[in-house]
Amino acid sequence: MRTFRSIANTALLVAAVATTAFGSYMPAIAGKAEPQGLRWKDRVIKIAVSNSVVDQNTNIKTDSDVIGAIRRSLAAWERVSDVRIEFELSDRLNVSPSGANGDGVSLITIAQTPENLLLFSKDPQAESAKTRVFYNRRNFITEADIVLNPFQQFSTDGTFGTFDLESTLTHEIGHLLGLRHSAVLGATMSGSLPKNGTFGLADLSARSLAESDIAAIRELYGAGAETDGCCAAFVGKLNSGSPKPAKGVTVWAEETGTGRVSAISELQADGSFRLGGLPAGTYSVFWQKEDDLSPSPLSVLGTYRVAKDETRSVNERINFTRSELGVNFVGINGQLSDTAVSLTSGREYTIFLGGKNLDHRKLEIEFNSPYITLSPNTIAPQDFGTGISVVSLVVKVHEDTPAGVYSIFVTGEDGAIHSLIGALNIQ
Repeated sequence: MRTFRSIANTALLVAAVATTAFGSYMPAIAGKAEPQGLRWKDRVIKIAVSNSVVDQNTNIKTDSDVIGAIRRSLAAWERVSDVRIEFELSDRLNVSPSGANGDGVSLITIAQTPENLLLFSKDPQAESAKTRVFYNRRNFITEADIVLNPFQQFSTDGTFGTFDLESTLTHEIGHLLGLRHSAVLGATMSGSLPKNGTFGLADLSARSLAESDIAAIRELYGAGAETDGCCAAFVGKLNSGSPKPAKGVTVWAEETGTGRVSAISELQADGSFRLGGLPAGTYSVFWQKEDDLSPSPLSVLGTYRVAKDETRSVNERINFTRSELGVNFVGINGQLSDTAVSLTSGREYTIFLGGKNLDHRKLEIEFNSPYITLSPNTIAPQDFGTGISVVSLVVKVHEDTPAGVYSIFVTGEDGAIHSLIGALNIQ
C-alpha cells in the first residue's frame, strides 16, 4: 500500500495535520499576514493549561502522562534558550476569538466548545492542533492560545493511529514562542507530524529539538548565559537579477564536519536572509527554490567558518533554472510521506524517494555527511502507480553517527542537484 501526504499551509494558524502535519500558524486578525520575528518581550512567559487537557477525556488515551508531556515540552525549549515558561491549571475552556486583542490569558485547551471546534470546521481531520497568536504594533507577542484538535486522538505511549501528545505540544510551544514552520523535514517545527503508525512505526522523534529548531529559538531569545560558543549568524542578500520579489527560496546551513542541518531561513522579498543562533563552527550554506510541486536545482553559496558572536556576510548573484527532475517525498517500509524518516545508527535501511522523472539508471544520490553512505548498485525503480516516480536505495548509517537530521541530495542526468532538506532523522 502506498501512502503519501502533502502539507497544508495556512497563513498564521499553527496546525498539526492529522495524517502527517504539525501546527499551522494563525494570525489573531483573520487574513492579516504574519510579520517576521514575532517574540515575547519578557523572558518569563505565563500560560494556563485548561483542565479539559488534564482531566480524563475521550480524546486522550487513558493513563497518558499528560502533565509529564506538558512539562517536558516546555523544558525542551527552556534548556536551549534564554526563556522560561510557567504554567498553572485553569477552568478556562475557550481560545480567544480572532481580532486585535485576546483575553490576556495564553491557554492550552482541548475542550469541545463551539469556539474551539470552529477552528477545525473546514477539515476536522486535517490538523492535530492550532495556535492563535496575538501581537502588538512592535511585534511583541501578547498572547498565544493552543487548541488541541477535539476531533483527534492523542497518546503518550506511541499508540498506533494517535498523535503523540508530547510531540504535538513541543511543536505548538515553538509557535507560541514565535517560530514559524520549518522546511527541514526532520525538525520539530516541520509542517508535518506523522501519526503513530506512519511507516508502520511509532515515531516520537519530534519530542527532541533539531539543531535548526535550536538555532531558530536562539535567534529570537538568545542561548542563555550558561551556553558557550553561541551565537553566530550568516546574513546577506541573494540577487536573481529579476525585479520581481523572490518567492519560495530557502537558504540553509549544514555543519561541514557532520552534515547535520543547522539552520534554515526563507529568502525575504528583497532577497535578504539571516541564519542566526548558530554555534561557532564551519558550515556549508545552500539555497534552493521551491517551484510548484518540484524544487528547482540547488546551489552551494560556499563553506565558511564563523566564530562566537560573529556575523558573516554572504552576498551572491543567483540564477533560477528549470529541471525535469523533482524529489518531493521520502519513505521507508514501502511507504512515502512528506515527513522525515527516523533511522538508528549502526544499521542499513532501504529508503524510498518519490517525485518526477526519477530514472534509476541516471541518478546520483549523495549525503553531505561522512556518516551516511549509499550502498553501491542499490538504486532501483519501484512501481507506486501512475502520477509519481519512485526509486529505492540502500543506505548505511554508521555506528558513530551524531544524532540529528541530514539531507538527501539527488543529481539528475542534466547535472542539476535537488535536496530533501533534513529528510533523515538519526536517533
